[in-house]
Amino acid sequence: MDDLARISAKVRHARKVEAALQWMGWSVVVLGVLAVAVFAVLWAIGDLNAEQALSLIFGAAFATILSGATAYGSGVNVGLSAERLELAAPSATSEEPGQG
Repeated sequence: MDDLARISAKVRHARKVEAALQWMGWSVVVLGVLAVAVFAVLWAIGDLNAEQALSLIFGAAFATILSGATAYGSGVNVGLSAERLELAAPSATSEEPGQG
């Protein structure tokens, strides 16, 4: 029973981590869109030339896509692993050691 309680606690923790990572992924996307908008405005008012603006806009967009997708994907992976652990836990704890 102690093993099952420990596994249940780990699954609950993994669900919290999943939510935090997915929230972080979406937050990165929002910050990236804001950065692109700010750089576009700076370009429009003349504070940046075309080369500077385009490099900042593309850099922010690519960094946002990569880091946001990584954080979100990691959250999904943690959630799937928690689901697998939760499904396997009852059968794993009911088996005798050395069997299976």
